[in-house]
Amino acid sequence: MSTIASTSPATRNSLLRLSVIGGLIIGTADVIIYHWFVTSVLGGVALITVYQYIASGALGESAFAGGIATALLGALFHFLFSIVIAGVFILSADRIPLLRRNVIPGSLLYGFGVFIVMNMIVTPLSATPPLPAPTTPELIVNILDHLLVFGLLLGILVRRNANTNS
Repeated sequence: MSTIASTSPATRNSLLRLSVIGGLIIGTADVIIYHWFVTSVLGGVALITVYQYIASGALGESAFAGGIATALLGALFHFLFSIVIAGVFILSADRIPLLRRNVIPGSLLYGFGVFIVMNMIVTPLSATPPLPAPTTPELIVNILDHLLVFGLLLGILVRRNANTNS
């Protein structure tokens, strides 16, 4: 019997709910901090272009001609990825005692892992057009975004949830 099948329905629902909430939290934080502030305000890239680029992972170059529709598709993809990223961490924390005991360091490491997977596996295997190599400051900001938004925020959420369920 699989681990998921042997988990009680109440626990599965709680983990799914926490994964969706966590994904929406980290997805929204990433939209505000990285997509809007860093990329659009500081980097001068239109926010619609950011989300069209995300949609181009599935649609290729045609995403940039799709206007608001492909930007909304990119935003949907962003939040779906965020929910999956949160779900993997939350399920891992539920099943790995060492991760539960060291949730903050583990979450920071997880955030770095998300950076590696997204930038070295997911994006290169998608249909997105290649971007120029980031400058060192851009790379540092991108890594920090993943550490703090995708890692630390999830760690805080898991730690807070663990404290309320204990």
